[in-house]
Amino acid sequence: MSIESFDVEPIDHRRLVRWLLGLMAAVTGVLAIIGWPLPVLPGRFVRTDAWERTTALIEAWWTHDGWRMSGASWFWGGVAIGATTCAIMISAAKERPWRKTLLLTVLPGGVIAALGPLVQVVLGIRWSNYSDSHDSRSTIIVYAIGLAVAVGFPFLRGW
Repeated sequence: MSIESFDVEPIDHRRLVRWLLGLMAAVTGVLAIIGWPLPVLPGRFVRTDAWERTTALIEAWWTHDGWRMSGASWFWGGVAIGATTCAIMISAAKERPWRKTLLLTVLPGGVIAALGPLVQVVLGIRWSNYSDSHDSRSTIIVYAIGLAVAVGFPFLRGW
């Protein structure tokens, strides 16, 4: 008996991936709408108190009275749009070159995620309206790292 004697169909995981992308789009879309803060990551400038700063941002978010606005909404919204377009691309039965698929998937969310904070800085709008702390440097670093991972991850397929 050999391997060729087994008639096995390959498993199609596209439906599961579409559901997971839809769930991710829904969660990050809600985070974008409510202005949920980005976590503060430990690093060169923030060594030991990253968790305390993150919890302080969350507490400031909870205690703010009124609409909560944060520059992090641009990142969450970009991830939601990217996940939505990726799910749509998976649903489409057309075979496209991976570079075109990557461009159609990453470009809409990347434009929102990259240009949103730039417009916010140009207009002079504070990073968040619910926190008085000046975590903008570390927040922007986390934002840039997250954006680089989101945009750069699909390029790994080309390697």
